[in-house]
Amino acid sequence: MLNPDRRPHVPGSHSVSPVNFEPQVLGEFDFPAPLRLIDSTLRKTLFTAGHTTSRLGFQRIAEALAELGVRDESINVTWTGADHPAPQDWALLQAIVEGGFPFRLNVYTDTLVGNGRDHQQTSMRRTVDMLAEAGVTTAAPGILEAPDDDAQKRQLDELADYFEYAGRAGLDTTTTFAQVGRRDFGRMLAMADHAVRLGARRLDLMDSTSSLAPEAMKLFVRRFRAGLSRQVPVTMHVHDEFGLATAGAIAAATAGAHPDVAMNGMSYRCGFAPLEEVVLALETLYGVDTGLHLERIQHVARVVARESGVPLPALKPLTGGYAYLKHMPGDVVAALTQGQGAFPPVSHGLVPARMGQEMTWVWGGLSSEGMVRALGARQGHDDLSGAEVRALRRAMDTAVAAVPGYPRWLDPQQAAARFDQALAGLRRVPDPERVGRVLDVACPHGPWQERVLARAGAGASAADLVDAAWQETGAAPVPDLVAMLAHCKPMAATAEGTGPDGTDDTGTDRTDGSDTDGAEGTRPAPTAREETARAALSRREESGVLGADDGVRRLIAELAAGYERDLGFRYVVSSAGLGAQDVLMDVRIRSARDEEVELPRARQELRTIIDNRLIQLLTLSDVIS
Repeated sequence: MLNPDRRPHVPGSHSVSPVNFEPQVLGEFDFPAPLRLIDSTLRKTLFTAGHTTSRLGFQRIAEALAELGVRDESINVTWTGADHPAPQDWALLQAIVEGGFPFRLNVYTDTLVGNGRDHQQTSMRRTVDMLAEAGVTTAAPGILEAPDDDAQKRQLDELADYFEYAGRAGLDTTTTFAQVGRRDFGRMLAMADHAVRLGARRLDLMDSTSSLAPEAMKLFVRRFRAGLSRQVPVTMHVHDEFGLATAGAIAAATAGAHPDVAMNGMSYRCGFAPLEEVVLALETLYGVDTGLHLERIQHVARVVARESGVPLPALKPLTGGYAYLKHMPGDVVAALTQGQGAFPPVSHGLVPARMGQEMTWVWGGLSSEGMVRALGARQGHDDLSGAEVRALRRAMDTAVAAVPGYPRWLDPQQAAARFDQALAGLRRVPDPERVGRVLDVACPHGPWQERVLARAGAGASAADLVDAAWQETGAAPVPDLVAMLAHCKPMAATAEGTGPDGTDDTGTDRTDGSDTDGAEGTRPAPTAREETARAALSRREESGVLGADDGVRRLIAELAAGYERDLGFRYVVSSAGLGAQDVLMDVRIRSARDEEVELPRARQELRTIIDNRLIQLLTLSDVIS
């Protein structure tokens, strides 16, 4: 039923264009009044390949649907040529009838009316008797397409015989027509109208293989309804072959048909018109009251997923895990500053609470300094310096890159914990001895270290030290840059059992520990403590490479050696979050470049490596004491 003002009936729950409700748009609609959803979740769950739903599981789904407000439920009981119904179908029927749910249960069977030529082993009368004895009150014969005129005449007689016998047994009747978009329209309409004259209270149309485009669906339903001698409710059943099931179901509704739906789009093949999508679109975009308790939708979606064993896809509209997940920088800032219940909702057309969802955010692979400041404000830190903001962003991003697999993000609790931990470390003033050890592990090039210390100044905080190192690495003269790259271990060198660690290990080359350009003279060999810290960092940085097979690692080493031979400086890449194949592709691409292009890229990679290491060394207590 359309609301009087033709707009969604939950104030403050939507943010949609007013164009949806202009007279030119609304004038094309002929929604049923009242609109009733026909739910097929139970039978479609039974038909879903590989489901694990038990009898009690079906009853739990039915209970959730009843609480949602579903009142019309359809199931199938098929014989498919046997002399008994399919056991699973019959068990579902018994489970629903025994549960006493408040449904008008419509049971489709394939033995009530044939195609006028072929006959099944089980008679119509035996089927009617079994259904009536089981407690069924509404049966649905399926009207198949007759192969010729004579068969259609016999089919008409069979249908009349069925109505007479079913009526005596106390059964109400709907009739079902499959493959409606492919059938001879005139023959089908004649059979449907005959069923109406015999007493069918509803006609269920099934576009079984999605043969009707949404625009054609409207015309089809209008033409079908106009051809009936008496108006009865018409439903439309749409599969999702082209991803248009929701659009098709809504198109049918705009032309006067009640949509047939299933929660989560459960069904065989590629799924069915999802209840949640059809309902929320009708309510929000069309102003149609479906009569359901929308705040229960997310709960029902989870019940169906749990009981069937078929998970909700993360990108599923409305009910999927990402439906109200904010990770784009602007969206995260808005969620943090405006609140997760903000209206209009952050980058969405619907307030999640309307369907029992809630907005959340994560710190993922995309970030911004605005995110740092917004999270800082939430954590009670409105006084972040520029150096702290930049270092915190790197700390958060490095933590994300260290996540070993999907989903690669920090949830709000993880993000807050890492933020607080990093900020505490960055605000400390490390003693000179610790600063020296940290710089030696990050990069033992003497001139660079001296410039970093001079830029940071005496008594600098860890954040200022990190910022000074970032600036100095970006400004280091080319001879110093080449020397710093030389301190990186060559690809396929080994350190403390870490395997091929030249990818982003900036520790001293273990062969002699000296600066290759002689600018700083001989440096003392790294201490055992520094080597242990360096090895720990190597394992973290190169975790995606260390597990590669020997052939891939050997190929990376050969290409890296050729890179150094041709360009005159060592190949490095910030490998946090990269796999062996990523590194292999990177070294292949970069080996083909000339020095003018590649040296700035090498500086960029080294800068990132040193920065990541310093932040970890200064904010994570498990790296260096």
